[in-house]
Amino acid sequence: ANAAAALEALRILRREPERVARLHDNARLFLGLARARGLDTGASDHSPVVPVIVGDTVRAVRLSQQLLERGVNVQPMIAPAVPETGARLRFFVSAAHTTEQIHGAIDILASVWDAGR
Repeated sequence: ANAAAALEALRILRREPERVARLHDNARLFLGLARARGLDTGASDHSPVVPVIVGDTVRAVRLSQQLLERGVNVQPMIAPAVPETGARLRFFVSAAHTTEQIHGAIDILASVWDAGR
């Protein structure tokens, strides 16, 4: 089943290369907006998996919960998976996200981020 799913995914990528382009565009947009808001995205570049470094486990979990309450599903990465000072939110951007969703997620993140300071 896993091999069949992987094979079909490769077929779709060949048939619809615009999906990959859209994924890269969405990841670049999310990263640019996050950085423009002063969020620490670490060394993230050219990846649809974008961390936002929080630096504190409790705050990372709290932010994740607040974002979920506002419709943004993001998981915290906390100690011991990462060092305490590296606690982060890990965003997974997809080709299916719209520009409006990406802008909205960053706006919501920035508002809960600023409120929690």
